[in-house]
Amino acid sequence: MKKIVLLFAIIAIGTSSFAQDVKYGIKGGLNLANCAGDDLKGDSRADIYFGGFMRTNFTECLAFQTELIYSRQGSKEDSEGSNLQFKTNFLNIPLLLRAKMFGTDKLFAVAGPQIGIHLSSEFEEDGETADYDKAMRDFDLSFDFGLEFDLNKQFSIEARYNFGITKIFNDDYVEIDAKNSVFQIGIAASF
Repeated sequence: MKKIVLLFAIIAIGTSSFAQDVKYGIKGGLNLANCAGDDLKGDSRADIYFGGFMRTNFTECLAFQTELIYSRQGSKEDSEGSNLQFKTNFLNIPLLLRAKMFGTDKLFAVAGPQIGIHLSSEFEEDGETADYDKAMRDFDLSFDFGLEFDLNKQFSIEARYNFGITKIFNDDYVEIDAKNSVFQIGIAASF
């Protein structure tokens, strides 16, 4: 964990030294998460995400944005009268490029890789829960893309989709080819 925080600090300091303008902020919103894969047929699970970001403007049209986000993910399924929920928590670190779209000062496209650090997981069936931490891999790699719309100089709204590139389950425990699939909608405030 200390290495990840150190990496985040190095990226933040390194990019800010070459930049014209640096903004910091907080963000949060709604996750609609699922586990995508050939062996799965679950439904999206609604939960929250929140965290902070640092945006370094290279030009008027292009910026680098790194974030540190706590994200509650997983999936759910209602089958044969049973309510099944897979709940998992990640610390996500998106590394994004943010580019102005269509010549406007308000609409931006964002895209880039995301590193996910698994924090905890549990499987719940009809109120009974079981720890699922050992079945999960420690790290997840995803790709994010989406849109941000600046309401004013301080507030913006965002819609983003991140799809997993690596499997989330440890093959020694669960032989399912599952990857994270998360749609996010939220709001950000910059300082």
